[in-house]
Amino acid sequence: MKKFNITISREFGCNSREITRMLASRLGVEMYDRDLVDMAARKAGINLDEFADADKVIDSSVEKLTRRFGYGSSSKFYSDEAIEAQSQVIRDIANTKDSAIFFGRCADYVLREHPNTLNVFLYSSYEARIEHLKKAYSLSTVEAEHLIKRIDRQRHNYYKYVTGVNRSDRHLKHVMLDVSKFGEEKVVDILYHIVMMEFGE
Repeated sequence: MKKFNITISREFGCNSREITRMLASRLGVEMYDRDLVDMAARKAGINLDEFADADKVIDSSVEKLTRRFGYGSSSKFYSDEAIEAQSQVIRDIANTKDSAIFFGRCADYVLREHPNTLNVFLYSSYEARIEHLKKAYSLSTVEAEHLIKRIDRQRHNYYKYVTGVNRSDRHLKHVMLDVSKFGEEKVVDILYHIVMMEFGE
């Protein structure tokens, strides 16, 4: 199989992290998510200790979940040093001999001209997103709605600040899939077969 890079961006609440884990496992490649941010933070000299508690345990409170998922919520990540460090870490990993999957972190934009890269965007109906969050984190409907609005706004603002374009802009995406239409396992199947067709030898 050819060396490849996959970037997966998403709407909040469609269980895309689990989908990405499943795909990475099936393809036998490394998935980069929060560890990528940690590497970039160290490179930029940012202290992430204040975010550690939110990342260790999933708590049902909306505030802790906002800190856990809203990586664009801190002004520290808007600095030129942090943005360049994260971009450089992504490029460094993408340039190794091993294939990789990048989850979020504006990787689709950073690797927009990189060869053998597949940019994926996952989304779901608003109702499905609410139901997933209610079930996964024991939230009320009101809490789930509030969390979706906050996280989507933070991620949109961060992506727009870094890239200058909207997060769901189709011109940076090669594949866009509705998780609520196909279901998580079928989305993994679809993406796996696309990778095999595109990069298999």
